[in-house]
Parts: sequence; structure tokens; C-alpha cells
Amino acid sequence: MIIAAIVAGGSGSRMGAKVPKQFLRLGTRRILMWSVETFLHHPDVDAVIVGVPREWLAYTGALLDENIYGDRRRKVLLTEGGANRNETLWKITETAIAKLRAPQDTIMLTHDAVRPFVTEEMITANVAALRKAGAGCAVTTAIPSVDTVLTVNLGGQVTDVPPRSRMWLAQTPQTVFLGDWRAVYSKMSLSERELRTDVSGCYHAFGRRVVTVQGSRNNLKITTPEDYRAATMQISEEKEVTFDV
Repeated sequence: MIIAAIVAGGSGSRMGAKVPKQFLRLGTRRILMWSVETFLHHPDVDAVIVGVPREWLAYTGALLDENIYGDRRRKVLLTEGGANRNETLWKITETAIAKLRAPQDTIMLTHDAVRPFVTEEMITANVAALRKAGAGCAVTTAIPSVDTVLTVNLGGQVTDVPPRSRMWLAQTPQTVFLGDWRAVYSKMSLSERELRTDVSGCYHAFGRRVVTVQGSRNNLKITTPEDYRAATMQISEEKEVTFDV
């Protein structure tokens, strides 16, 4: 079984919009729907599970009903998100087991809902790479950094300048076997769960192997108004945009 775990539990406070950023309109669709539709259309994905804040469950359910029909709609499940990304992913994992009877060797593609330009090729590459890497490993989509990356202490002083040729920027999807992820997450302390903000960080902290597949600079994450403008520019010729809620 292959499932997509779409993390949409954030409040989007840095965006400053009236609704969480995943529900802003981007072109003809809400940002969340761009991600859902791409995974849903992939021929190898059996189900899509979306984790959203409790107060947005009804809204999201209605949004899915308005845009997806028939057998395709039955492939999309909703669950309440958690206090952070990893907690939301854990709730999605438990939903997969409870409602889909997902086995431990289920391939789970984890994805940020606010990366609307994920492609079918990225999904296929993630699945193939995890199958090749095997149990206990994780896959992350990533791109080489075009900027110099600095290590800075709490006082703002640069403590290291790693070689740029070795610096990559993590994206999503990030892909794991469901049983492996449950084992890793169960062993993490509360502080570790807060410190490690994505799957690849969790696996690396436990000495697990993490391999990369090629991402794209177009696979941007919409976090700030500047990101939203860049995403809008990516799908249109508009030079000025405003929040459309």
C-alpha cells in the first residue's frame, strides 16, 4: 500500500491572512487542493490522508466534497492535526492503521500542504528510492543550495561556513515505511519531537540513513506573503497580488 500523508495542521501565523495559508486561493484552487489533487492523480497512490486543525475539519470536508467526486473522494480521508508537524503526522499514521488497516510496510509519502507544486515525477522518485534503500531508511526530496549557508550561534555570530557544494535544502515529499516511522517517533522524547521538524531530521537523529531525490526550485513552500506572491507569479503573469480568501 502507498499512502500520501498531507500535513495541513498549521495556523499560518506568519502569513498574516484571515485563514490558515493552506486555505488561501491560488489560481483556481485552494492551496491545499493543489497538493491533494496531485497525489490523488498518481496511479500508485492508494489513499490520501489530510491532517488539519480541529476547527477546520468541517470546512476541509466540505472543500473536498466540492472538488472531488465518486471513488476518488472515497480515497481521501481527514483527521485532526496536532500541535506541530510531527504530531500531525503521527495522527495521520494512526488514522491509516485504524481506517485503512495499513500494514507496517506501507509506503507513506509525507508532504507539506503548502507546497502546491509537487509533481508526479517527485512522487515516483520518492517511492522508487525508498524501495531501493530498504527498511529503516527515509527519503527526502532536496535541491542544492545556491547560497552560502552560515552556522550562527544565539548571539548572531557566525560559527561555521560549511562548503556550499555540500549544502542541500530539504523539501517534501519525504517518504518512509509506516512501521519504521512509528518505531522512530515512539522512541523520541517530547523535546526531540519539538526539535526535529521533519521526517528526515527525526531519522538522522536516530542514526538512520536518509537518501535524497531531486526536487525543484518551483516546489516552493508558501510560508510568507512573499512566498504567496512567488507562487501566484508561477501560475500567472500577474505582477501584484492580494490575499483572496
